[in-house]
Amino acid sequence: MTSRDDRDCRRSRRRRPLGWAAALVVAVLGSSCAVEFHLGDKYDSQVGATATEAAADGTLTPAVAVSGTPLIVEDFDGTTLDADVWNTCHWWDDGGCTIATNDELEWYLPGQVRVRDGTLVLTAEKRTTVGADGTAFPYRSGMVSTGPPEWNAEPKVAFTYGAVEVRFRAPLGAGAWPAIWMLPASQESRPEIDLFEAVGQRPRRVGMYFHPGDDSDRRTSFTHFHLPEGEDLSDTHTVRLHWSRELLEFVFDGEKVWEVTGEQVPDEPMYLVINLAVGGSYGGTPDPSAFPATFEIDHVRIWSEGAL
Repeated sequence: MTSRDDRDCRRSRRRRPLGWAAALVVAVLGSSCAVEFHLGDKYDSQVGATATEAAADGTLTPAVAVSGTPLIVEDFDGTTLDADVWNTCHWWDDGGCTIATNDELEWYLPGQVRVRDGTLVLTAEKRTTVGADGTAFPYRSGMVSTGPPEWNAEPKVAFTYGAVEVRFRAPLGAGAWPAIWMLPASQESRPEIDLFEAVGQRPRRVGMYFHPGDDSDRRTSFTHFHLPEGEDLSDTHTVRLHWSRELLEFVFDGEKVWEVTGEQVPDEPMYLVINLAVGGSYGGTPDPSAFPATFEIDHVRIWSEGAL
């Protein structure tokens, strides 16, 4: 997601076989603003070199373990959201929020977030809602974040190195755009780690992205892969990120599928965002019959020695 400058952002936004991991590619992308994650088809051109290479036998190195690392977040339980851990908007919350510069069609509201029988449920529905600047959004939806609750505030939970694991069921249907991603506690736009991105009209395709720190010589890398026959995004899946010095390992349903290495790997505190966007430059034109749609999160676990 891109926007023109930080002021505008604050104002308007708000081991499966390798055959399963179809493409490990690098895309050259522009950058411009405080929160961005370039996910649309217009960024999907498969150019450049692969971001990582498979071993000679077609496998990837097993992911690192988290044994002995402190568990700093373990949710969800009961029927209430832990306000000491989670916000229901980005830090530019103004009676709700969105990322308007990505042409998204939803306005995030806390009423679209609930914990039900130990599951976080983010609901997107077709219901016109007027945003803070008077813009009418045709959809309303839900999101959560462990980041700063407002501009220049400390994040609720941020950490450097460790692991994040999220178990989820994503919605199907055109226009639904679920995402699980991480941003810097500094409130800068980069680096950014996208553990999971998908759109409901592609019910078997998973995307993962990495946007390095602002440096014109560095390129955004990503991988797309398809779930096995007979599975789709609405089934229960688990994504895990292992983050250590100069290494990001992406694990899906227990199998490592991608890695990013080198000095570009973040070495600063970051926080977690989980959201269900609608439409936009990646989500595409929504199918109204697909809504209401829900993004269900069974658990979020974060391990780290370096928590804020």
